[in-house]
Amino acid sequence: MFKTSLRTAFLMLVLAVLTFSSASAQTPAPFGPGSCAPETPCADPVSGGAVQAGGQFAATTALPAAAAATASSGFGLATAVMVLLVLALLYALVAAVLIALGQNAPLLPSGASVLIPILAVLGLGVAFYLTYVETQNVAAVCGPVGDCNAVQSSPYAKLFNFLPVGLLGLLGYVGILAMWAVQRVGRGSLAARLAPFALLGMALFGVLFTIYLTYLELFVIHAVCIWCLTSAVIMAAVLVLAVQPAVEALTPAESEA
Repeated sequence: MFKTSLRTAFLMLVLAVLTFSSASAQTPAPFGPGSCAPETPCADPVSGGAVQAGGQFAATTALPAAAAATASSGFGLATAVMVLLVLALLYALVAAVLIALGQNAPLLPSGASVLIPILAVLGLGVAFYLTYVETQNVAAVCGPVGDCNAVQSSPYAKLFNFLPVGLLGLLGYVGILAMWAVQRVGRGSLAARLAPFALLGMALFGVLFTIYLTYLELFVIHAVCIWCLTSAVIMAAVLVLAVQPAVEALTPAESEA
């Protein structure tokens, strides 16, 4: 009975995250005239954008041809990252369904989850930089791929018009690190047994929300942020690595069933 309950809870965790994310990640209304579009991409502050009264950069004139070409680049990479995110999500869902049905799930080698804190620290660095850019309204260092300033200056850079997406990512990576630490330090405690499921839930939400953000970059903002794509790859890897600890957390319970 206890074994069945844990398997059901494992599946319900996945379904709850899917339901919550689909309800919260509703695409806002388009920018309106003069906003991000292939014909009028969001302006890069470095290349001639203006700053609105609220501190957000806004496009006032069409970008030069070279800048427009930069703003439209990186779409192939963003599409590949989107596919990677979807594959990671499918892997987690298939594993959850198989465990709920009492079947063996395809898992990574035991101990691979030791990479989670390393990835989370890297994600923290990316999220911290994006938070700095979004809160200080400064131009980001974008590199040769995409136009991250166009993305960061768009209305979608803030959730509910007040919470910077970078700050949300920062909190998410802190939570992932905390759950990994609880799982390792508090062995045998209830908190340590629940931590893998909390970590998996955070990673699931992170991947779902990142899929939404990548969709916005490709089809709404029409610009790609290399920093965002880096965080997306990190979150996809964290999700894949988080499945095994959650499944292993069910093993002690099986002996008590």
